Amino acid sequence: MASRHRAVLERLEAELAGGRALQGIPAVKEALAEGRVEPLLLAADRGADPVLFASRRDPRALGTDPAALGEDSTAFSASAAALLLRSAVLGGASFTEILPPTRCTDGVAALLRY
Repeated sequence: MASRHRAVLERLEAELAGGRALQGIPAVKEALAEGRVEPLLLAADRGADPVLFASRRDPRALGTDPAALGEDSTAFSASAAALLLRSAVLGGASFTEILPPTRCTDGVAALLRY
């Protein structure tokens, strides 16, 4: 399992350099909403996680405030990690942990399908 983690992290570093991966909550949440994420990567330390907003109507859509979801009466808030994972699962993406020494903006990254 450790070697698989390392392989994904090595791929992440190469793909970030080539523009085929993203890091940071804003970029990753957009890619998740579009179904473009292959694996979602999250750091274990989520202590400073911001709150995001999601919809029960469109479970992959995420916003930093409820207005981003329009007049959606099903909107709710939760920690970023929980909603990013929810969006990933519903979009058919896998998940793995970001292991040290790898660091990503907001402790979030994604490898893209296309």
